[in-house]
Amino acid sequence: MSKDLLTTLEMLRPTDTVSAEFWPEKVQDAARTRIMATENSIGAPRAPRRRVGAIVLVAAICAAGVVGCAAATAMMPKPFTDMYSGWQTMPGTNGGIDPSTAERVGSIPGPDGTLFSVFVAHGADGWRCVAPVFEASVETDKVGPSKFISLGHGCRSNDDIYGADSFGGGAGIMVAGPHEATYDAGAGGAVRAELHTADGKIYPTVLAEDRFYGWIPLSLTSPRPTLVGYAADGTVVGTR
Repeated sequence: MSKDLLTTLEMLRPTDTVSAEFWPEKVQDAARTRIMATENSIGAPRAPRRRVGAIVLVAAICAAGVVGCAAATAMMPKPFTDMYSGWQTMPGTNGGIDPSTAERVGSIPGPDGTLFSVFVAHGADGWRCVAPVFEASVETDKVGPSKFISLGHGCRSNDDIYGADSFGGGAGIMVAGPHEATYDAGAGGAVRAELHTADGKIYPTVLAEDRFYGWIPLSLTSPRPTLVGYAADGTVVGTR
């Protein structure tokens, strides 16, 4: 076939009256005009086509809560969502709580170069799930950890304050491994808390959902350490 566009058009022109019915003169003129415009623009640089429509569509789908958007936007790694998949079927949570929406609310130094981090995911009607973990420090550059040690978790509603209205209320401790223990306690009016051990060491905490979370070496749990709470101005709110 000729590379000349006008010659190509001439070769494609119908020669019988029946075919000509489907390519009337006005349509031929329009085609001829388009071919001439194409020939004149050969070699001209083309501006890149924007994919705004596709981006807007994806955003709209994700905003609508379509399943799969969390993975597409890399909200949380699969090992994390698998570990806490039970949140989605938690009784009484009015539809469950999606672990892929969890956020790291705070981190403090952990054992052996790790970090002690606390993640929180929210659901309907004030429900939330809290998960403290030991994670590698490099993982904090990501939305969530792929490799971590789960330190338990808990879900509660606004009606279940679990001692959060008083400093140290509802305190609990859990053995987290051969050498560490974790704990949590109500914040009350405190905005910051420290755990003071009998030998003078001080361990910070993470405030999440009106409770303080932290860890301590098992070797320092006896004699019992003291949790000290502070107000915003630095004054002591309470001890436990």
